[in-house]
Amino acid sequence: MSHLILDGADVYEWPRHHGGGVVIPAHRRPTVPQANRLAAEAEVMRLAAAHPGGVFVLFAPVAIAKRVPEATHCNLRGEVMRTHNVVRLLPIVDAPYEDDLPF
Repeated sequence: MSHLILDGADVYEWPRHHGGGVVIPAHRRPTVPQANRLAAEAEVMRLAAAHPGGVFVLFAPVAIAKRVPEATHCNLRGEVMRTHNVVRLLPIVDAPYEDDLPF
């Protein structure tokens, strides 16, 4: 599961987005996804130690949006005859194997 670290030292000075949020400046954007939570926590601690005035935020994924097939037509035996793809928000729980996640 990929984790991202964001340098948010001057977050209140970032430009505002018309949708209500803020735009992350290019030099503050995450560039290296961390392989797992332990590696991400170690890296965020290393960055905070190396840059005493910095504020580093660790982001962990909580859900994914994915197009999944949903049955629309079944026969009398319950066999699926036709499906339609719909978008679902799938929560990420502690997966037993991180390789099960699609990123």
